Amino acid sequence: MDIVDCHAHVASSRYIPDEFFDGWIENIEANALSMNVRQREVLANVFREINNDPMCDEYISQMDAAGIRRSVLLIIDFKYVYGEPFDDMLEIYRLHKEVVDRHPGRFICYAGVDPRRGQAGVDLLQTGIRDFGFEGLKLYPPCGFSPSDERLYPYYEVCEAYGVPVLSHIGPTTPSLSFSFSRPEGIDEAARRFPKVNFVLGHAGSTHYQEAAVLAEYRPNIFLDVSGFQAAARRGEFDALMSFHKKQGIVNKLLFGTDWPIHRLLGNQKKWVQEFIALQEKKILSTGELERIMAGNFNRIYTSRLRCAA
Repeated sequence: MDIVDCHAHVASSRYIPDEFFDGWIENIEANALSMNVRQREVLANVFREINNDPMCDEYISQMDAAGIRRSVLLIIDFKYVYGEPFDDMLEIYRLHKEVVDRHPGRFICYAGVDPRRGQAGVDLLQTGIRDFGFEGLKLYPPCGFSPSDERLYPYYEVCEAYGVPVLSHIGPTTPSLSFSFSRPEGIDEAARRFPKVNFVLGHAGSTHYQEAAVLAEYRPNIFLDVSGFQAAARRGEFDALMSFHKKQGIVNKLLFGTDWPIHRLLGNQKKWVQEFIALQEKKILSTGELERIMAGNFNRIYTSRLRCAA
């Protein structure tokens, strides 16, 4: 069975800064009955370790073990929340291109841009697509902007011209960032105004899933990725979650994803692929439905991009 992970990141503190995981640690500490200084240091070291695979060599091993043929590496522009390390996004693009070139045929990369960069950001996106071969736009609204902000319209025009999709984060994130712009309906106006652009709501198959399902059902150009489902599996809610999406009639709108390396503490890539395969064994999904979620739906978006580029 063909498998494409539509939602992953290069595990490196250069791209996912330590401050991002520090917020997670603070949340774990706040919810724990008790955590001493030593335990907090151990947890911090664990997060640093899982975020230390800058050339994706370990990730390739995990992909091979899980049977994942290709993965989409998403770049996030953290300039307006984490500052100077993200000033030079062109260099971050270049370093991601090195990863893609190191593992031929295994990775697709989406350019990350914050709309507050203005025309320089539009130029940056075009450079990423035209010169680096990137094949989508990644947005991270928790940095402080709505995905329907009019400042993004020139970016969506670029995506329309090149036939590439937009993947936007949906749902909670590290406590150090805002959740204000992270609900599914935030993308609706953009999807309405740009019907030729495919919008993928990252994690929306697992967080805010009821609102997201309505958008996927009624907007032809809205898709949901199910990365972040690890939390639902941990709570024993995964089967019911996937049954809900099937009952809504939107199996053809779901894309398999894992959000590597964010959820590595909850299991490796093979474990999460097997969680989906088990849905077929439990008769929750048919063979065809499983195949569409694992790769077919993504390939449909990808093929439309190739037709547009031609």
